[in-house]
Amino acid sequence: MSPEAHALVMAAWCAVMLLAALALWRPLTRRLGRRSAPALLFLLTLALCAGITLPDQIQPGALTRLHQCVVEGGAGPRTLGAGPGHQLVNVVLWIPLALCGVLATRRALLVPLGISATWAGIELLQTLDPVRDCQPADWAHNTLGAALGALLGWALLRAARARSRTALR
Repeated sequence: MSPEAHALVMAAWCAVMLLAALALWRPLTRRLGRRSAPALLFLLTLALCAGITLPDQIQPGALTRLHQCVVEGGAGPRTLGAGPGHQLVNVVLWIPLALCGVLATRRALLVPLGISATWAGIELLQTLDPVRDCQPADWAHNTLGAALGALLGWALLRAARARSRTALR
């Protein structure tokens, strides 16, 4: 697949995921009784993160790529160039996802664990696509970003709780 076609498919994936997030938002917040704005931001961020990381094609050789990922620690073409910029993107992109997830659910431990598990699975799914590169280090950086976002969300919830307690006195 050409880089242009890959970018087009990725944009289409993101558009579909964003529409699905918007369609799920109101029914989900009504049913679960969650805060509306943080839930919307979480769903939209989740859609974008999933849209840009899910494989957009399936080609033969997935078992070889899976072996390279799991046993050899990852090898193959990179969607982004390796190096500090790639690592930074893999941390920073997941901070808002976890932050919004914690603000929406008030679950500072379960949100980053769920994000980490989800992106471990997505890293493995990337072995289906020869353009993608399953890297255990990417998953570790995603997990670090989710942990930082959850920590920030927890701190914001704690500060809001402290403010409301002092206001009641």
